[in-house]
Amino acid sequence: MPIITAFLIPIHPRFSSLTLAFWTVIAVVYFFNSLITQNQSLRIPRLSFLFKLIGGVSTLYFAAMCIGMFWTEERTEGWFTLEVKFSFLLLPILFLQLISASFDSLWKQRTKRAFQCGLLTYLGWRFFEALWAGDWSLLRYDGFAGPFHPSYMALYLLTGILLSSVRDALGKAVIVIGGLAIGLLASKAGWGVGILILGVESMRRLKGRQKDVRWLLASVVLLVSGAWWADGGRMQEFQSYVGQESSTDVSGNASGELIKTVDSVDPLEEHASVKTGSTGGRMQAWNAAVQVIHTHPFGVGTGDVSATLAEIYEQEGSLYAMNKNMNPHSIWMQVGVRLGWLALLSMITFFLVFAWKAIQSGAYKIALLTLAVAMNGTVESLFELQQGVVAFLFFGLLLSSERKVDEEDQNL
Repeated sequence: MPIITAFLIPIHPRFSSLTLAFWTVIAVVYFFNSLITQNQSLRIPRLSFLFKLIGGVSTLYFAAMCIGMFWTEERTEGWFTLEVKFSFLLLPILFLQLISASFDSLWKQRTKRAFQCGLLTYLGWRFFEALWAGDWSLLRYDGFAGPFHPSYMALYLLTGILLSSVRDALGKAVIVIGGLAIGLLASKAGWGVGILILGVESMRRLKGRQKDVRWLLASVVLLVSGAWWADGGRMQEFQSYVGQESSTDVSGNASGELIKTVDSVDPLEEHASVKTGSTGGRMQAWNAAVQVIHTHPFGVGTGDVSATLAEIYEQEGSLYAMNKNMNPHSIWMQVGVRLGWLALLSMITFFLVFAWKAIQSGAYKIALLTLAVAMNGTVESLFELQQGVVAFLFFGLLLSSERKVDEEDQNL
């Protein structure tokens, strides 16, 4: 089941939920069958510290969200949130049972390759659909991402590249085509994180396998080329907000929109007259999230995030964020708004400790993937959708379950 799950993760967001349901049924049947037959193949596994850490924190996070239901007013939204986040509890249990069984370790390598095959299948489908329709807009941004969020898919592709080697044709294809695809997705976070992580990975492999470095650098070149073609003004919009303080007098509500101070103008009408892009929308969401965290030290509860932010959007005249009902668009802001300061500091501590322990144990791929998730998660609520929770927790548990650094990492 982990092999099938890995293949379907990048095919469609709903497929991974279906495979987890089937996987759970199989796991339950296997568990009771083992009890009846007194199967001796079940054993207490020797787990790595990284696996214990990510599995334990994942379970505690779900437990904290359950506790957050006690002060939630939007009960229906709270239960829906717990349903989406149930994978934080389910996946560690499924992986623990899988590791406890007397299976050989080949399933882990096959799972990685299945994910790479899934990525190439997804890319082939997207290219074919664009060519068949003759619509080049299907080769950029959300048109290319299809049913996925562009930032999520960019991280999927980066994960596939990190798991690839040029020793086989599959690895070469993922490295090269994956870099181009990250560029075409036109996710600013995907561009920045992709170039940084691929650059670090190139330097890491420089010592042992220079051939890998050439392919990785080619991937970076294709990423930049794809980004240049698919940009469509997204970088200009971002740059306008970076330099806004020197070019315009921004209104005091800090909503993130470019608004010049003009007397006798209604703020809401002025907001409506200014076009706000995704960067401005994020600034509005972050501003609102900071206000909530400041006034609610224990968070607003599991299900009240959207309702609380919507009130601030309306008060501030943040029309872009209000119309799109934006979440905080940051894993840090999201947990802070939902569960308060303690949960926010705990999540930051977890990422720092997990990355540091991965480096200490020589698991550099895990460390780089953790860095990529942390950086992308700063501007995207990666753990709010099932396509984020399942994918990144799945590979975190998979890679951290390997007690020994793989042969490639040992050579580098």
